[in-house]
Amino acid sequence: MMADRMVSITNLTKEYRLYERPGDRVKEVFSMTGKKYGRPFYALQGINMDVKAGETVGIIGTNGAGKSTLLKIITGVLSPTGGKVAVNGKIAALLELGAGFHPEYTGLQNIYLNGRIMGYSRRQMDDKVQGILDFADIGDFISQPVKTYSSGMFARLAFSVAVSVEPDLLIVDEALSVGDLFFQNKCFRKFEELKSKGVTILFVSHDIGSVRQMCSRVLWLEQGAQKQFGPCGLVCDRYMDEKRKRMNEGTAAAGSGSGSLLPQQPEGKRTFPALRYRSSDLVSESFRFLSCFVREAGGNITTEMYVEREYEFHMVIEFYEDMDRLIGGFVFENRKGLPIYDINNYMNQGQTWQGRKGQVSQLVFRYRLPKIMKGTYLVSAALAQGTQENHKMLTWLHGVLEITVYNDGYNSSYIEIPSKISLRQFERSQIRIAGEDET
Repeated sequence: MMADRMVSITNLTKEYRLYERPGDRVKEVFSMTGKKYGRPFYALQGINMDVKAGETVGIIGTNGAGKSTLLKIITGVLSPTGGKVAVNGKIAALLELGAGFHPEYTGLQNIYLNGRIMGYSRRQMDDKVQGILDFADIGDFISQPVKTYSSGMFARLAFSVAVSVEPDLLIVDEALSVGDLFFQNKCFRKFEELKSKGVTILFVSHDIGSVRQMCSRVLWLEQGAQKQFGPCGLVCDRYMDEKRKRMNEGTAAAGSGSGSLLPQQPEGKRTFPALRYRSSDLVSESFRFLSCFVREAGGNITTEMYVEREYEFHMVIEFYEDMDRLIGGFVFENRKGLPIYDINNYMNQGQTWQGRKGQVSQLVFRYRLPKIMKGTYLVSAALAQGTQENHKMLTWLHGVLEITVYNDGYNSSYIEIPSKISLRQFERSQIRIAGEDET
């Protein structure tokens, strides 16, 4: 393995044999002719992946795609049927809640147990215990058997131990989904700290927003096969397009909203900028996006926007057949794919609209840019049919525009909320706190 590779996987395969009856397994073992009574099932087949030291790589896919099997092979819990797996460094893994924990032992005893499994002496773990306790923050429960813990306490203690033993490779498999919001936020801050220290992270999650936020590259598995391995944004976009296609299966466009947008009939000719977009795996053949652009209040087309100013987002679509109950909209995302805001005609006005064969529709969204953080953003455009609650996604175009946002404010969070602030002052004798003892 090259020195800069933490994980190297080449043509990995994991095969199981499935049998119709329990006795078939015994018949196959003792068969004199080598007859096979079972059929092969490939939990993984043809997986190739390399993970650089200090990199955070996401692993995504639907249930049964083979994600957990892959992680168990990387950690040595399972052996591959074929191919090669090489890991360079010390691994800390959160494959399942409580994995490696003895249910009868207390939380404190399990801390030392996991330390020994990782190769640390008791004296070395003595130096780490207080940090683990502070991060887990489960109080006196640390002295209780872990079989009495809630799933949330399990998650707190397991994560705290895993990140405190200074691993070279940290593997997390959906272990944070049961933790409360505050602890999840604490964990993600810890991830950033570990990344800054050069720890390599394999992160499995169904939360694509978290994957986008954390990962530089992503492996997409589907039914044990490698669908794609590449840049995070591109792979997540394709994965979400695939999910939208599946959501459309068997979905009929629902009735319209409270009304329909009434079209204007402008005179004269128009020239629109050509459409460019980053990617899309979900495109309808019933219409075609011709253009998407932003126009400032003065009428000029722009890719630079200033907070608290008025703008228009334009979508220009040519129709090849009559269509009704249409919902057009766009999403404003940061560079990691985190949605900042989105607008569509149904969500904002409760109205749908109609497209007519041979005609071009220009949908215009007028709005005031909220006080969002300065930086570069990507805009995705989409057209669906139905209602907000029950719709069929027809086309989703990723990255139709790249926008630079300017904000002279403090830029300490993604969105700044305008507010009016007042101050009141009291003498202490005027104030009573509910539940305080009265004297």
